[in-house]
Order: sequence, then C-alpha cells, then structure tokens
Amino acid sequence: MELIITYMKIYLKNNLLTTVSFLFISQLCLAQILNSDFNKKLRYTRALGIARSTFDVTGFPSSPDYASLELRLGAGIVKPIGKYFELKSGLNLGLKVKRKSYFFGPSKQFTYEPWVMLSLDEAASSRNHFFLDIPLTLQFNPPKTRIGLKGGLNFRFWAPNNDSVDVLTARQEIGLLGGISYNLFKKINIGLEHYYGLTDIWGGSYTGNNSQTIQFHVRNQFTQITIEQTF
Repeated sequence: MELIITYMKIYLKNNLLTTVSFLFISQLCLAQILNSDFNKKLRYTRALGIARSTFDVTGFPSSPDYASLELRLGAGIVKPIGKYFELKSGLNLGLKVKRKSYFFGPSKQFTYEPWVMLSLDEAASSRNHFFLDIPLTLQFNPPKTRIGLKGGLNFRFWAPNNDSVDVLTARQEIGLLGGISYNLFKKINIGLEHYYGLTDIWGGSYTGNNSQTIQFHVRNQFTQITIEQTF
C-alpha cells in the first residue's frame, strides 16, 4: 500500500512539473510570436482624395472622356508584413460631381462632339453620384526612402437612385489600383493613384461605314491625389 501511495506521489509530482514546464514554454513562445515583425500591431488611417474621373470608351474613333470631379473621404487599416511590405484596405465614401453637358440649345440638341453618347452624357451631367470604394493593396516601402509603391484591386459600389436611373445606378465594378506615396511628415503621406476598371459599365454595338458591326464598351477610370494620416 505504501508503495502504491509513493508511486502516485511521484506520478503527480512529475505531471505537475510537466504541466508547469509546458505552460512556461508556451508563454515564452507566445511572447516571441507577438513580438515578431509579422505580428506587429495594426495601424489605422484616414484619407482625403481629389480625383479626375473619366469614362474610357473603346470602339469609337474619337469619343470624349466625360471628365468630372470625384471626392473621397475614408478610413483604412494597415497590416505590416515584414520590414518593407504592408497590406492595406479600407472603406471610402465618394461623390462623383456632375459636369457640364456636351449638349446645348433649347432642347439640348446641339453638340460640338460628333461621337458623344447621350447615355454617358446624362450619367456625367444630369446629377451627382454617390459610391463606396473598398481598396485592397499591397505596398512596398523601399529601405532608406520615404516612398511607398502599391498595387492591387479596388471594389466600387454605386448608389441606387430610382428617380434618375442611368448607366451608373446601382452598378458594381472591380478594377486595378496602383499608386505612389511620399511620407511628408511623421504621420502624413501624400500620394498619386490611378484606377482602371476591369468590368464594363456599359456597352453595345453599332454599324460602321462599311456595314460592319462594331462593338464598343465603357469602363471607369480615375487619377487621384490623396492625403493620408496614420494614427
């Protein structure tokens, strides 16, 4: 009986030492993981953007670009990956400001642009458009510089409007987003970005001079200046 009790004491003591050792080693490993470069704390940003937005029309020989002003205000999140890379995303609320119509006259029946399309002109000039942007980019920060180079995707969602339906109403699109930024101050970056849509916002066909059917499609694009603050 005493032998059994002695054996049980030794067993419990060894298991207790094993458990304590395991917990101690686990805490050390966890501390190392949390302090590693890969698991640095997330950073947060807020940004303002001013852009020149256009329609890229393919299939017409000399289409106008329907250029208009776009404004963005948003918040973002940054996840460092190693020493020189960052994964960036966020949510932007945007406004596409209506432009002056290419048509004029009592019934807007005149224009100086022979290849202007009424549907695109109405979308650009009839009203303002609200939209949401969700960018997802990977940024490279070269060592010993204040420059950042980024590239990735941008998801766009145009607001619905039942009173004035046009080619942008409730539209969803995805496109390529690239840019360069410069760290002006400790937590202030200025940047230049360009977006080109990969999805058509409108399209169709028409008959050319040689009785050939010509396909055309329209995609969004913009070039933007940004001011970003990290906090």
